[in-house]
Amino acid sequence: MPNPTTLRDVVPILEDLRQLIKVPLVAKQDTILYKRIAEATSKLCSIDIENAIIESHASGEIGKVQANQTRNYCAEIATRIDTFQNVFYKLDKDRKNKSKADMIDGYESNHFLKEVEMFYMIAAHYEYALKACRKIPVPDDWTIDKYKQEIELFHMAETREGWLEKKREFLKKLQESVEYDEFLLKPSFDVYHDLRNVCRKIFITVERYFPPCEIQLHPKCRETFIQKMQVHNGSYPTPEQPVKQNQTNTKSCRQWEGELFPMILVSELYEICSDVFDSTETQFHSSLNLHGKHEPIKIRPKQKIKACYLISKLYEIVPAKHKAAWREDILAHLDIQWSYYEKKYCHPRGDDASASSREYADEIDRIFKNHKKRA
Repeated sequence: MPNPTTLRDVVPILEDLRQLIKVPLVAKQDTILYKRIAEATSKLCSIDIENAIIESHASGEIGKVQANQTRNYCAEIATRIDTFQNVFYKLDKDRKNKSKADMIDGYESNHFLKEVEMFYMIAAHYEYALKACRKIPVPDDWTIDKYKQEIELFHMAETREGWLEKKREFLKKLQESVEYDEFLLKPSFDVYHDLRNVCRKIFITVERYFPPCEIQLHPKCRETFIQKMQVHNGSYPTPEQPVKQNQTNTKSCRQWEGELFPMILVSELYEICSDVFDSTETQFHSSLNLHGKHEPIKIRPKQKIKACYLISKLYEIVPAKHKAAWREDILAHLDIQWSYYEKKYCHPRGDDASASSREYADEIDRIFKNHKKRA
């Protein structure tokens, strides 16, 4: 029996759409981006949202985190489309007014012909290697000196593998090109209108099952949210002026806005780090992102080195402009001295590390490897 669909499956789709609609002007020039928006929207519409919400509600605290993330993404997408309606309408109108031939020409020149050129170069190299190794007939006037022939013989297996790999890549690109052509044959529709409507529907449905949460929005979208999405006693936008909080229980004086680490990554880390930190998943998510909404998470006894290793891996994916500030704040938040961190964060990969530490590091590395593939 396949696992039931939950909001954990919905969040990555919304996260992708959230990033795609941040650059609507790019979509005007790049129909591939528009196609990705259309496909993700179609996938979102095919999910039984109410059933996914019910399944998530049954998972307790984790479901609550997923629900809050879902509402934040849906609110951002829907209000962006409403706020910048003229931009999105113009994009869709431009697409409708373009001829299919123009759109295909644009796609071929921007995406596919470069693949054809690279494929031809690799094919020519492979053909040359086959001739040099006398594996295919060669013209009478074709010559190659003995030294080059020996080199080609030595590298023949490598050349063949390179050709096979490129052929696989090219076939994939060719299939994408066919799918793109089929996409253009479909009746044109206002994809942004459909996306806005499904996000509104998801937002309202989640509101029925989960308590209100704080919604983080671009300043220009706040008024749109209040007018078109907010309901009485429902979720609310973040205060425009952050309230000063009693900092006696908080090591870090700064509270960060936005989200450095997505919920799907934090949830995976939480499962591995349950023996390292004493916290709920909501606290864990809030602390890693330095939102300051909960008590600081506590490091369990004799687990500080593993906490340092996790910080070092998170540091790698923090945007460059925030790296130093985030690391300084998270160390203060967890009450870890810099001198200790600097000496110990690599310990789980050291020669004298315990089997438990090495296994922990392997699991953390695997999660970050998968995260980079999703990004």
